[in-house]
Amino acid sequence: MEGKKQKVSQIRKKEILDAAKKVFLRKGFADAVMEDIIVETSLSRGGVYYHYKNKVEILHDLMREGMAYRVDKINEVLAEYSGELDANAVAHMIVDKVLDESELMSVYAIYLQATKNNDDLKNLFPILVEESLKATYIGVKAAKKDGCEYLTNDFLIFFMNTVILGCEILDGARDSFINNREFFIEIIKLFIDSYEKGKIR
Repeated sequence: MEGKKQKVSQIRKKEILDAAKKVFLRKGFADAVMEDIIVETSLSRGGVYYHYKNKVEILHDLMREGMAYRVDKINEVLAEYSGELDANAVAHMIVDKVLDESELMSVYAIYLQATKNNDDLKNLFPILVEESLKATYIGVKAAKKDGCEYLTNDFLIFFMNTVILGCEILDGARDSFINNREFFIEIIKLFIDSYEKGKIR
């Protein structure tokens, strides 16, 4: 019985997340209100508020959904990759992440833009970084906990987020970046090498 209740709860939360994704993509985060999300679902107002108190909580779960999506993508690449999870492999995965074109990446870009004027979202950022790293350690088969500290480096995070925002906001940016994908990979490899030599703080 308890298992059935949990499954129903997961289905309802998924419906809310899918509805919120549509609303955020259509209206952005700042202009979206809970009522917009409720209208997109088959649930009552109370049914939505039972699962989520506000749109920040919903966005947080959408970010977690994005993390799971990335872990799956990384494992797909690793299944076909014969070498170690070295700087070259990590650089390829990072570039794949920032150039990815998906609704979840678009929602992440909306989140990044909204953090400028929303303290709750700013406070969520370090939590997301920690959760993302944890999801990588746990979910990526070849990841070693002591081998990926540089993934939390501010410079790398800001660089990645800048490229993600550019892909979402600037016309033609993603195509240009994809055409120069190998250059991006070399930049990330250079970053990893510099980090390991203590040249980056």
